[in-house]
Amino acid sequence: MSIVRISGIEWLGERIHYGEPEIKGDTFPMTWADDGNLYTSAGDPLWGDEISGLDVQVFTGKPPAYTIRKVNAMVDYQGWGGQGPKPSGMLCVDGMLYLAAQNMLGLKPTPYGEKSQHGSDATILCSRDHGATWSPSRDTPPMFPGFLFGGPAFINFGRNNAGARDEYVYAVSGDQWDNGSTLRLGRVPAGDIMNRAAWEWVCGLSDVQHPVWSSCLEYACPIFTNSRAISLPDMVYLAAIDRYLLLTWRLREDFSPDAGSDLFIYEAPEPWGPFTLVYQEEFWEGQEVNPYCPRLPLAWLEDNGLTGWLQFSGTWRDGGKTPHYRSNVRKLRLILK
Repeated sequence: MSIVRISGIEWLGERIHYGEPEIKGDTFPMTWADDGNLYTSAGDPLWGDEISGLDVQVFTGKPPAYTIRKVNAMVDYQGWGGQGPKPSGMLCVDGMLYLAAQNMLGLKPTPYGEKSQHGSDATILCSRDHGATWSPSRDTPPMFPGFLFGGPAFINFGRNNAGARDEYVYAVSGDQWDNGSTLRLGRVPAGDIMNRAAWEWVCGLSDVQHPVWSSCLEYACPIFTNSRAISLPDMVYLAAIDRYLLLTWRLREDFSPDAGSDLFIYEAPEPWGPFTLVYQEEFWEGQEVNPYCPRLPLAWLEDNGLTGWLQFSGTWRDGGKTPHYRSNVRKLRLILK
């Protein structure tokens, strides 16, 4: 029986939005790269213009005084909301950046109906020059067609993937962007991330220590289920306490920027679980902010790895023209049993 090591969180201050109101966007999957910076991709980045789709950005420094710089506008990856590619994961391994993106074939009906949104047809891009250029090209077919692994979020360990558990890279995915129900886990040798044939997925759990893996995505089974309460996830490994932290969220109404959202934080001894809820907040940050996509950047941890900054997005109401549609942060401390 697993012993829960985290019992909750304590907020250490109020929400702080990024200081430059014209630097807008959402989603922000992050990785701690070899150069010490945080690399990310914003969905629908509105930097005083109407650019949609996704871009590549770098965060330097630490809250509340961090700065954001655009590395690559990714002009081939456009389309507002579910109509275009959106970021789901970011990872740095051996100085190379990997960006997972979904909706590579545009908007599709989801498993949960018309009101719910996108989250299918994912692919992975690779950069050898810290985001300046990426491959393969935009017209390459998606690596993971459909919704089963439609939004891969890489599990981040330390800087440049230091402290990884083994020779594999791991990624989790929900079954749609917002208000899905299942979480699946894939892995691939760290030197073979771009090789679709090298990926495999958990297709069964004989016990906590020994998951069963399959190279057939159709055989992948959920490692965690929570009906209509699993949205684009984030998972990090906390080396200080040898636990995995899973962050996810749900919108109070399917794909609504107005009705508010809920925050969920789980911990687990292994990437495949078992997952224990350690924190839940209904109407997280209030209905006006309507936040989503919580992240815990490992580069921002302090106090022996127990204190850090939650980073998250704010409502896309009115086409992203609200003051909340940008990077937001809030300081927290993990409470241990």
